[in-house]
Amino acid sequence: MFRKRRPEVGAPPGTLVFRGECVPARVHVVRYSSDAIETVPIAGLDDIRPPTGDDQLLWIDVAGIDDPEVLKTGGERFGLSELTMESIVNVPQRPKTDLLNDKLLTIVHVLRIDADGALQVDQLSLVLGPNYVITVHNQADAFFEPVRARLRSSEARIKHSGPDYLAYAILDAVVDGYYPVLEVLGERLESLEDEALEDPRPELLRGIHQLRSQLIQVRRSCWPMRDALEELFRTETRLVAPDTTSYLRDVHSNCAQIVDVVEMYREAAGALISTYMSSVAHRSNEIMKVLTLMSSIFVPLTFIAGVYGMNFEHMPELNYQWSYPIALGGMVVTAIFMVLFFVRRGWFGPVSLRVGGGATKLAIAQSDSLRMVAVRSTPTSQAALQVDDRMAA
Repeated sequence: MFRKRRPEVGAPPGTLVFRGECVPARVHVVRYSSDAIETVPIAGLDDIRPPTGDDQLLWIDVAGIDDPEVLKTGGERFGLSELTMESIVNVPQRPKTDLLNDKLLTIVHVLRIDADGALQVDQLSLVLGPNYVITVHNQADAFFEPVRARLRSSEARIKHSGPDYLAYAILDAVVDGYYPVLEVLGERLESLEDEALEDPRPELLRGIHQLRSQLIQVRRSCWPMRDALEELFRTETRLVAPDTTSYLRDVHSNCAQIVDVVEMYREAAGALISTYMSSVAHRSNEIMKVLTLMSSIFVPLTFIAGVYGMNFEHMPELNYQWSYPIALGGMVVTAIFMVLFFVRRGWFGPVSLRVGGGATKLAIAQSDSLRMVAVRSTPTSQAALQVDDRMAA
């Protein structure tokens, strides 16, 4: 998670909030055309400037938002307003798309799962100009490697298209990064469901609430991002060519599918708490049933032992030599009869919370909006549906 950077109360619009320690930004500049590509070495701030020729396109990637000198100088040279720079620097911002005269600003969130299983969120700000694309982020370098590899290929469509297609390729890589995150969360949801049904421990609630918090964060990122992508191809601007609109619609469709899956996971995670509570109650009822049965068995035995132990003077059984074996035999026969009676009525059986394997499986590919997700992350989609399936069983 990233920390909220808020300006002081009453600060003027466009106030940029930087951390106390300045971390130098890494600037990666690529200049390319249909038949050439080169990486521009950055020796200083003078190398960060708009391209001079119309036949060449420029991609400026800035990794780091804690370098005031680089960000302020770059924003001034590319004509970015103070409000635009505030949206780029003061993270997190809600994903959005703004038309800035001859430029477009799109803000999205990049998600990934780290080695500890925590959800990491990074803000990616993309500025689309007439012949350049600027990306500003903190740690989204891994998502750009496939795009750079396509730029190095001479036959790739991205080399023969405008900067709007480069912007589409970057946004498409960001949206594709949501699928591995959903796959991990789906597998975790299935694992928690199995534990809730088979071994409902108190520690399990912490894992369920952590998963719900992560799903809420994913929803906060993908839900407004869907609207931001829709705004890209609905805005009337010359920056986005008609040929690129169809590709942006495809990215928007994938984002809508992600939203549907996240909503399904959230509902399943909410139902998982009810499943956990039902499993705990069921196990408690099974334990109380066994204890009650044991008490019921020993009630008549206690009665017989109490009658036999009454020390009256005139009790004919006290002087009979077979009284003790007969009393013990009567207790054993009574216990066996009661156990057989409980078993016949179905009250006496093994304590088991495991759901049988004959449960009816729900189909995933019922709607067109989930078919792509079922192909790209089938185990993930099935994991969430198994929760309702097992509860229905």
